[in-house]
Amino acid sequence: MKNTFNNCCIFLLFILLSISISSAQSGVDYYFEQGNQSYRDSKFKEAIEQYQKVIAAGYESGGLYYNLGNCYYKLGEIGYAILYYEKARKLLPNDAEVNFNLELARLKVVDRIELPPRFFLFEWWDKIKYFYSIPQLSRLMIIFYVLTATIFIVYLFLKRNRIRRLLFYIFIGSLIFTIFSGYFLFANIKEEKSNQYAILLSQSVNVLSAPEENSTDVFILHEGVKVKLEDSRGDWLKIVLPDGKSGWIKRNNIGII
Repeated sequence: MKNTFNNCCIFLLFILLSISISSAQSGVDYYFEQGNQSYRDSKFKEAIEQYQKVIAAGYESGGLYYNLGNCYYKLGEIGYAILYYEKARKLLPNDAEVNFNLELARLKVVDRIELPPRFFLFEWWDKIKYFYSIPQLSRLMIIFYVLTATIFIVYLFLKRNRIRRLLFYIFIGSLIFTIFSGYFLFANIKEEKSNQYAILLSQSVNVLSAPEENSTDVFILHEGVKVKLEDSRGDWLKIVLPDGKSGWIKRNNIGII
């Protein structure tokens, strides 16, 4: 009797949890569709409000961030547009529309940071290493791992030598893909944890030599510039530009990618 009661309680909790998740999902879908409709009606501020409700509910996607970037671009808020295009690119690194719109928005950035060209092999390697996002690499590694394990098990129990030889070569190929996908996944996770980037959202800001209001101005930056975060002290963040220049700004001037 006691076991039956416990099973009923667990079943009821499962039903309530399912209803709760379903309701939350339907609410998110509603806000997303409302945002899309507002965007089609050129009501970009209203669209942003609806999309932000989706984010506030704990959901994110490349498409959602891309739509937000488009809204801010239409409103002429280049810093926020680039921020959300960058967020979209993290989830959709090879999406042609995301990359095109990001480059289009970057053309409106005032500050031009010229860098010396990198050796082409380094550029080529980075393109391969960051070709897929972390979720995509996770799925790829799981697929190759399961495939490799399955092939190995079949190989052990198969008796025919010709097919065993073919399976052995397929196993080696699958194992190589598993190792590389795991390495790229590890490299991407390490990069994300060790290097944090942000976009300047203020129209212009004086970058200071120290985390103090009365410290010396080092240089001026304008909205849309991508910076690397190196250190923090209270409300202050130390930023580093791609060309190596660094300084301190207030936290409320940037949006973290």
